[in-house]
Amino acid sequence: MRLLIIIFAVLLSFDVSSNSFSEEIFGKEGANGIANPRTRSLSFAFQYLTVTGSIGYVVKKLYDGAFFEPFGILPDRLIEGSPLAYGSYKPIDSHTSKIIGVNQNLDYLNHTRNLRENYLNNKFSNSSIEIRNNSNLISSQNNSITRQNLINRYYND
Repeated sequence: MRLLIIIFAVLLSFDVSSNSFSEEIFGKEGANGIANPRTRSLSFAFQYLTVTGSIGYVVKKLYDGAFFEPFGILPDRLIEGSPLAYGSYKPIDSHTSKIIGVNQNLDYLNHTRNLRENYLNNKFSNSSIEIRNNSNLISSQNNSITRQNLINRYYND
């Protein structure tokens, strides 16, 4: 895009004195700049490029921020990031729901099988010893509560 602007500026600047061209670049519209149609067209071209570039930048920022969502225009990254909110709605039929349920059960069974294999392979690791000790403490506490309840029942009768 910059190359196109430079080529356009060079083509329009032939037969233009450096004084009027420098007036145009720095924004001074003198008598020579207004009288010369090439300089005037170059000025308009730069103004249009500036305006369209600014408008394009603002529209791009609005598009990225999902400003045009009420009109149904959404950026792809927003749809990919939240397909439930912005994607197309597809109702789940009974066949699909059964497949989802079977997959969840399969995931649960695989997870418990992996835990069991991990426990059997690492019976004497730090984590398995800690788990056994914690469960022993819990069972010991439950037994203590049960004993205390029995003692209270026999002494209160």
